[in-house]
Amino acid sequence: MKELREKALAALQKDSLLCQGDRIAVGVSGGADSVALLAFLCSIREEYDLALTVCHLNHCLRGAESDRDERFVRELAERFSLPILVKRVEIAALAEETGSSLEAAGREARYAFFQEAAGEDGKIATAHTLDDSIETLLLNLTRGTGLRGLCGIPKRRGNIIRPLLSCTREEILAYLEKEGLPHVEDSSNDGDDYTRNRIRHRVIPELLAINPAAPAAMERTMEQLSAQWELTETLADEAQQRLAAGGGGLLRAGVLALPEPIGDRLLLRLLEEAGLPLSARTLGEMRRVAEEGGVLDVGQRRWYFTARGNILRLEERPRWEPPEPCSLPNPLPPEGFYRPLWEGRCLKISQCNNLVRKEPEIFHNYPLKNQVDCDKIKGNIMIRTRRPKDRLRLPGRAGGKPLSKWYAEEGVPAARRDHLLVLADDEGVLWAEPMGADRRCRAGSESQHILTVEVLEERESYENG
Repeated sequence: MKELREKALAALQKDSLLCQGDRIAVGVSGGADSVALLAFLCSIREEYDLALTVCHLNHCLRGAESDRDERFVRELAERFSLPILVKRVEIAALAEETGSSLEAAGREARYAFFQEAAGEDGKIATAHTLDDSIETLLLNLTRGTGLRGLCGIPKRRGNIIRPLLSCTREEILAYLEKEGLPHVEDSSNDGDDYTRNRIRHRVIPELLAINPAAPAAMERTMEQLSAQWELTETLADEAQQRLAAGGGGLLRAGVLALPEPIGDRLLLRLLEEAGLPLSARTLGEMRRVAEEGGVLDVGQRRWYFTARGNILRLEERPRWEPPEPCSLPNPLPPEGFYRPLWEGRCLKISQCNNLVRKEPEIFHNYPLKNQVDCDKIKGNIMIRTRRPKDRLRLPGRAGGKPLSKWYAEEGVPAARRDHLLVLADDEGVLWAEPMGADRRCRAGSESQHILTVEVLEERESYENG
């Protein structure tokens, strides 16, 4: 069996991870993997003329244990006569602020710190091992991430290098024992609170019981899948050049004619270039829209994937600003009223006579809550967003309430409330999205002239128009 140093050196040469005179920011947590990485790089420091800097991020998650790790890494840097950079970040607070998990917030903070330490021309070395890559493969397999996620952790990504990626945890510990190097243990790795821990403690032991050589077999599989992924990327590059349309768009017919893996890759690249999250669900919806035509919100009502004519495109639309109020024509023209709104929506208002039947049980059906009795409208109709004094009285509910309270009861996020549409006349609110018509003007069994109000997603209007 090859030793760690031999494996790591082979990886450096095969994948050209290092160059003479490289400046490297080495991520060191104090755990066995990162201590082994630092020791290995120090062993080849003179040969490659490396300038190493120890980088330690204190996540402030484990109290005294986190401080112990920081002290240990400082002593380790002194032992190897290396400069050290230490940063303390309250990861729990950061995760709460950003709405991400502790793992995601910690990873983001670490790489930002390492990148700052490496600078524009430096490299970042992290201590990921074959065990980590196998855990990533299994985790992504359960998530259905597709071919790319099954390639494991790459040995190189940008200026990030991972020299120990072919080494196992067993080989790491053997190397530390041989070199007489201590390390610290992270107590959070002992429990099963994190998904990775459950895979490490429960799934991998079962795989090893089935096949003790499973790590080597899975490493070969990841290498083969990586080669397949590289081929997919090459074919996608060629297709993207051939099918490019103006403004970053793609020729729709050409994309649909591609083998599905290549076509999907081009669609995902649109999201990547905009910095949007990738998911199998979003990809499936994009594929459907590409086939059927229309518009899809892929980025919180700011980014839209569109399929119009023979062009597929990802469009960024300006952030929402309160629109100017406008008047609804009175009387309404025979063809009704249609107006594009903000955030990829449109307003459609139509007028009809005697639509509501006399069966009172249908008055509370969802479509009828969006019908207004024209004869009860006072003065002009304004199309606008809510105002501080707006109140609404809903049928079947006692009294009236400010719109803000109705929105709160219906679970409308506070950030969305000022984006919702309101129709008002001289006496107040006629109709409010998504609550419906006010009690004083809602259509009933005696109504003769009725306005039906619809707010449609642009995709709906596209498909229906």
